[in-house]
Amino acid sequence: MNQLSFKIMRYNFFVNAFIPFVTTPANIARYGLSASQVLALTNFLIEWNSKFAAYVDPLTNGHITVDAINAAYQEGFTLTQSVRSTIKNDITITLTSQERAICNLRRPESTPTRAGVPKIAPCLTCILQSSMNMTFAGINPENPFRRAKPPGVHSFGLKIAVVDAGDPPPRPDAYVRQEDENSSIFEMLFTASQVGKTLYIIGFYINSRNEAGPDSIPYIVTII
Repeated sequence: MNQLSFKIMRYNFFVNAFIPFVTTPANIARYGLSASQVLALTNFLIEWNSKFAAYVDPLTNGHITVDAINAAYQEGFTLTQSVRSTIKNDITITLTSQERAICNLRRPESTPTRAGVPKIAPCLTCILQSSMNMTFAGINPENPFRRAKPPGVHSFGLKIAVVDAGDPPPRPDAYVRQEDENSSIFEMLFTASQVGKTLYIIGFYINSRNEAGPDSIPYIVTII
């Protein structure tokens, strides 16, 4: 049986709370969701739960199932992130603490820190690698042993590019932005079709106003 991904397990809890919550009739109107969004979210949850059941079943777990759950995670992230961004950015929507937890949104600070745009970039390193799964650490080059984020930094931004082995480095516009990370330790999942290819991953710091600092030097590793 393959090692289960902690990120997949966390995401399963999230989608099974978030999608039923936002697709209730009251919240569809409250958040301004379209009929197509509701249908896409509802269909995705059915698909996700089917693939997740196979993923955690020791009798069926294998590379095909892992590949399928990784692809489903990427699909679900796009769907749910769009709705979460709408809820987060609409100043007319007020959420209770329980609703913020369901939507996986941080409580806003009562006195926001007016930090400037980050001036430095994190250093990235891979600390764990297994089949189609890598765990990275973002390290603060100014204080590598005590503080993962410099003062005023809210989160880590990430973008990746995957190229065939032996191909030249990707162009800047080939990188794809990933989900921002609040922790300095983060996990990345890959598909079977990407095994043997070369991953380029770039990190950058983001302040509380969603302003990004400079890019890090790409970390380059072969996907196994």
